Amino acid sequence: MAREGTPTIVERLENFMENETGPGKLVTYGIASAGLLVALYRIRPFAKFTKPSDVPFHFLQSRVPLQGTVMRVEPSNGVLLMVNHESLLPFPHFNSKSYLPVKLSGVDVTSNGISWLQSIINGNRVTFVPLAKENNYLECIVTMPQHDQDSLRVGEELVKLGLGTICESRTGVKDKHVLLYKQSLASAQKWARFSRNGHWHFVKQPTYWWKMQIFIINKMKSLLPTYIAKQLNL
Repeated sequence: MAREGTPTIVERLENFMENETGPGKLVTYGIASAGLLVALYRIRPFAKFTKPSDVPFHFLQSRVPLQGTVMRVEPSNGVLLMVNHESLLPFPHFNSKSYLPVKLSGVDVTSNGISWLQSIINGNRVTFVPLAKENNYLECIVTMPQHDQDSLRVGEELVKLGLGTICESRTGVKDKHVLLYKQSLASAQKWARFSRNGHWHFVKQPTYWWKMQIFIINKMKSLLPTYIAKQLNL
């Protein structure tokens, strides 16, 4: 039994940890600093990605959205957006002219689609969510913010206009995020085929019934308010 007035082991430990100048505080600060370093390493707030191998694997697992500006469009490896990736926090980088190659996931872009990307997307800021990475590119879902409008879903818009077609992707459908994206592409292609947009204008011959349907849809679009026509996907 401890003698009266003699601090117990627990009390000694408390005094040790509460001592402002003692090693207890150093241990506490050390643990906190280590935790901060681990957190910084995971989110990479100052990192500028210039090649697919730069992107941590857990960014793909967690579908971490990245941002940057499309500097040019390259018709290679199935069309690549060369993106000047922006770090989460501002930080000077010396390799500012090295760009991250980004491929639109699940979309084969036509030659007219390349022209569309060069005129609409090139030079603009985009958000891209990495799904998979190859040696030569990062496969992503890409959106472009628009003033006073919903963000433009680049892959879906290309497919809907008939400037791209659905292709196989490395990414599986178990991921809910990816599944919704693939469903949106399928819906866009269904509309493009029906409307004979772009690529489908030359693939599917128009019929009398199709011409009648298009006439009715165009008539409804002219009569309905824009927001209602958009909700009805007309």
